Amino acid sequence: MHLILATRGIQQQINVWKMFMQSQMFDWKRQPLLKDKKGNFKKDKNGNYMRGKEEYTRVQGALRPIQLWEYVFPQESLQEVLAMMDRHKNYDVMRPEMAKVAWILRKGMGAKKIPDMPDLKKKEMHEVTQKFIPTSGIASYMIGIREDPIQDYPNYGFYQEGL
Repeated sequence: MHLILATRGIQQQINVWKMFMQSQMFDWKRQPLLKDKKGNFKKDKNGNYMRGKEEYTRVQGALRPIQLWEYVFPQESLQEVLAMMDRHKNYDVMRPEMAKVAWILRKGMGAKKIPDMPDLKKKEMHEVTQKFIPTSGIASYMIGIREDPIQDYPNYGFYQEGL
């Protein structure tokens, strides 16, 4: 069974929750498939595998993060942000099952697709940024962008992007 859920909270509490979630053990009911003397699995007259007596073993719950992030940065740094994650050449590439969800997430979050930047795709990472974020072992999908208003903020004393 897979429970899909979202969390929100203070990061240190989320970390405690994650540690507890991934350390839980559960009883897992199984039945061994029976083998004949040659080591082949036995089948009944209907072609179904024959099973032995029910047994229980312990299995650890698997906490698999599917995380949605919002990264806030100055508008003029979009190319640098994509490059530091090594996504500057393929920011518009997504697995088919993720592409279906991306549209819904963009709509729900008031975002739009990242604009096509063909010149950026021709550059090497070091030509765009000196920053580097290790991404080995993870998949990242660039869902979209949402621009902040650029206006006068008298309470801060600046005309700026409203990060």
